Amino acid sequence: MSSIAKKFLTQVAVFIIFLIPNACLVPSAIAQQKSVDISGVWFGDLVIAGPDGKSSHDKVVLVLKKDGVLLTGSAGRSVDMQTGFTAGRVENNRVQFHLDAAGGMDFDMQLKEGHLQGLVTSSAGKGLHGEVDVQPAPELAPHLELEAQISDADKKLFDAFDACDVKLYSEMLDENLEFYQDITGKTDFAQNVTALQNRCAEGIKLRRELVEGSLLVNPVPGYGVIEAGTQRFYSAKTDGSEHLDATAKFVNIWRKTEGRWKVVEIISYDHR
Repeated sequence: MSSIAKKFLTQVAVFIIFLIPNACLVPSAIAQQKSVDISGVWFGDLVIAGPDGKSSHDKVVLVLKKDGVLLTGSAGRSVDMQTGFTAGRVENNRVQFHLDAAGGMDFDMQLKEGHLQGLVTSSAGKGLHGEVDVQPAPELAPHLELEAQISDADKKLFDAFDACDVKLYSEMLDENLEFYQDITGKTDFAQNVTALQNRCAEGIKLRRELVEGSLLVNPVPGYGVIEAGTQRFYSAKTDGSEHLDATAKFVNIWRKTEGRWKVVEIISYDHR
């Protein structure tokens, strides 16, 4: 092989070696450009400082919908008190939008360890500025929607209770459940599942009825939902008729886990 050919092959080899690592970097570089989907409801703190240096601390709810780099949605003090924003963008986990409230506020946040954190500045030159720190709050929804979700979860829980469906009943209870009752005292997850198993094995048939118009549903932002109401329990007689066993008030604390509502705490009281 001539010296010219050897020199040419050497140059080609160097060129290939140079290309390989750069080619390997392309997918990772592209991956870094991709931002995660931040669509959903976020809840947290908003601290605004005025020109006089005084700060106001408040809660803020963001309802976000991401479509590529475009961001639409709204912001407000609660999920039911929202104002739409404009100029929303998401790039490399950086979230920006403009809110017309208070003369115009610009939000500029970064996604860090599951939180959206960043600055809020006045776009009208009023000297307002502040900080925002929010995290996902899947339990938040407009009131009527949240009420419908909890009503449905409540029905599924007690349909399973009435039908002795121990599997479904246990799946709707958090494993760290705390149950407080003014007759039986405090019980946990295992004790309640065992109680249902024993009752059904003995052939005792109960039916729970939610008193119409008694249901109250309110969010616990950043955690879950409070459900309260009045319920009645009926036992079946051998002739097929029912007997009213008890009427009681209740408070259930629900939390959404992997997209499913589960009861984490129950208070059942004022049994009559």
